[in-house]
Amino acid sequence: MNTVQHSEFLHLANSLQQRGLSYDEITLQLKEKGATENLLQETIQQLKNLRLIKKRNTGFACCGIGVALLIVGCMLTILLYSSGGNIKWAMYGLTTIGVIFTIKGMADIMGW
Repeated sequence: MNTVQHSEFLHLANSLQQRGLSYDEITLQLKEKGATENLLQETIQQLKNLRLIKKRNTGFACCGIGVALLIVGCMLTILLYSSGGNIKWAMYGLTTIGVIFTIKGMADIMGW
């Protein structure tokens, strides 16, 4: 019965977080529903872990996009330079966008 109660509180806390409530507000809502202190701490900790996992997955995707843009920018710069074309857009534009995506992804992976 305790695991059923725990999963119900976790589901409720997850829906409250999706509505934009803070952890303190979620804790108050769960206390009103009759959650014990141990159950509150476990639920909030699991909620934080779920948020961190989602953020890390987003971070890995951003890092992948950023690295791909950096590689494409490098290859395009080499190709344009060898053919005598204008390399400024590929060299500065794609590199800047790639670095921004990569740094944003790394920050998400670290949990900032």
